[in-house]
Amino acid sequence: MSDAFKPFIQVLGRGKKGARSLTSEEAEQAMTLMLNDQVAAEQSGAFWMLIRIREETVEETVGFTRATRRFLRENNALVKTVDLDWPAYAGKRNELPWFLLSALALANAGVRIVMHGHAFDGEERIYVNQVLSVLGLNVCSSVEEVNQCLNEQAFAYIDLINIHPMLGRMMNLKYQLGLRSPVNTVVRMMNPFFAPHSLHGVFHRGYDALHLAACEQLQDPSVLVFRGGNGEAEVNPEREVTLGKWQSNQATWTVWPKAEQRYKRLKDNLDVSRLVDHWGGETIDPFGEQAVRQTLAAVVGLLYKLDSHQACLALADEIWSNRSLPWLRKAN
Repeated sequence: MSDAFKPFIQVLGRGKKGARSLTSEEAEQAMTLMLNDQVAAEQSGAFWMLIRIREETVEETVGFTRATRRFLRENNALVKTVDLDWPAYAGKRNELPWFLLSALALANAGVRIVMHGHAFDGEERIYVNQVLSVLGLNVCSSVEEVNQCLNEQAFAYIDLINIHPMLGRMMNLKYQLGLRSPVNTVVRMMNPFFAPHSLHGVFHRGYDALHLAACEQLQDPSVLVFRGGNGEAEVNPEREVTLGKWQSNQATWTVWPKAEQRYKRLKDNLDVSRLVDHWGGETIDPFGEQAVRQTLAAVVGLLYKLDSHQACLALADEIWSNRSLPWLRKAN
């Protein structure tokens, strides 16, 4: 039990009239104690649930993120030359992670991408690490492996627990608490290898604005945030999407219309071979086609500072058409 951590719980839990949110400095101090394993599990659980009840503020998000970035910089070897940070923590419930093909197409074009995530065992969701294993692509277990994958194919995926075990333990508090905690926001914000561009897929309404406001205070260089499919950074082509961008020291918001659908999507068909067939052009999945295209367009808009939806789509189509077809195959 940490006496140094008690004041943070007291600030949050003093009842309706006495409680308040943390300042960014307090949040940074609290997160630092937790990351350095100086807080009892009971204290950590109480802390996150008190914040979960009312949801994290911008100031708290900034403090948690600053502490996490500093901790990772001090305790991890750095990956060399990453262009794009792509968190993937939500998992897909009734569709495949089509955004993975968008990322692989960009990597195939030379954009160096690190994707990171965390799978909750027993949940009826499909996570990136599961799909990569089926596709015969590496799931990195160390920073050294990340560097190797980037050098070989410009794409690397690493589980959160292999970025740092303490962060994995924080995420796994869900098993004991039965609820996701604000750690889910932190891992999307943390950009563990300090790429110049970052994507944030969120699920709940209003979190996109929270992320952009935090990015402003953190002085992040280039971030795209939007409410994606199941909370992943994937454009759902069946709905219009509001893209929030923090770039060149200003926030902008753009609404893209839903894509035209020729056929109804195949819900609950999680056969990974659909991804391979679509990549190779053997079978064109109508939902996947638009999910990949629109997601790719959103990302290239961030990377190359394009404002027009049509310009983004044109570049996305060019990148997709130039992908290496033999590059992705289903593992035996």
